[in-house]
Amino acid sequence: MKDTISTITMKELEQITYRALQESFSQVMSQTLQELDETIATTREKKRFYLKDKRTLKFESVFGQVELKRNYYQDRETGNYVFLLDQYLAFDGTKGMKSGGAGFGD
Repeated sequence: MKDTISTITMKELEQITYRALQESFSQVMSQTLQELDETIATTREKKRFYLKDKRTLKFESVFGQVELKRNYYQDRETGNYVFLLDQYLAFDGTKGMKSGGAGFGD
């Protein structure tokens, strides 16, 4: 233990701690988004939105890189393919974050 203490500076300890917290927050963000996506999947208009598959999303956040698999749907009314999670959060996974919020009816 004495050797470890003498080989690390306070600045290095701060950097190690910051990186560990970033990774932890990134994981919590990913888990939270996946839980929201599952809630959306169970409460969506099933006759309108057909669950096609899951697609991987990677994006940079203030916490660092976040990665998750989110549901990909086909809108039977328009024929378009959508990520309901993205619509709900006013987020475009291909372009990054944007301001404002949108609900399901928007």
